[in-house]
Amino acid sequence: MTGRHLWFDRGLKVPGGLFTTIAVCMVPLAIYGFQRMTGIWPNGDPGSYRNYHYLWVKAGWFYMELGTILAGMLALWWIRFPLLTLPIAYSLWYMSMDLTPLIFGKNEFAWNERCLVSFWFGIATIVIAFFIDRRIRRSQGDFAFWLYLSGLMAFWGGLTLRHSSSEWEQFLYFLINLFLILLSVLLRKRVFVIFGGMGVIVYVGHLAYTVFSNSLLFPIVLSFIGVFIIFAGIQYQKNYPNWQHWLHRILPESLLQILPKDI
Repeated sequence: MTGRHLWFDRGLKVPGGLFTTIAVCMVPLAIYGFQRMTGIWPNGDPGSYRNYHYLWVKAGWFYMELGTILAGMLALWWIRFPLLTLPIAYSLWYMSMDLTPLIFGKNEFAWNERCLVSFWFGIATIVIAFFIDRRIRRSQGDFAFWLYLSGLMAFWGGLTLRHSSSEWEQFLYFLINLFLILLSVLLRKRVFVIFGGMGVIVYVGHLAYTVFSNSLLFPIVLSFIGVFIIFAGIQYQKNYPNWQHWLHRILPESLLQILPKDI
């Protein structure tokens, strides 16, 4: 009610949007209180509310996450404030972890099963963020950023933390992260280069600690990798507009038409 008054009656968009965002952020606690009162828990009582943000990943939090997402979508339909996508994105990230016991129908599950759910849930969130980014002009507000971020956290986290014993899978991991860096230029979203860059560092670290682990060249290679990463970061920052122009020049017009627009 305070957010509505400030937004519509007083014309104070930022305070009104912040009050509405705070209200959405309180939804998980409200749902938790209702569930504690009624005893309605999916897959068992998850315990104290502080564990929702602090310690435990459990399917019992699912209704809280779903309710927050629905409340955030309702608030966005009412007030077009980009920060409202933050609690939605945060709940989607939590949901990507808490869905695992519900999907596999058990409380004990393998680590790779959790990573698999996180991986695909992250891809789905990134795709949703892309369509939102494409539908809403960025000049009207960046409504896709937090969804991109939560999707990348789920996708990249599941991809990175999965167990892999094959060098070919490790190399594929490296190529995927290079593709994320390319997407950062194509979509003009630098959050992609952060995760892609971290993935490249993880891969070259893997090479350094496996391929050169028993070699006298190990400290030299490790130093070279560090210098190369610094150099690549400088070049990326320096030539970012040029790479955007080059990609837009070589890509087909049909592909450029589906990319998000700034205005």
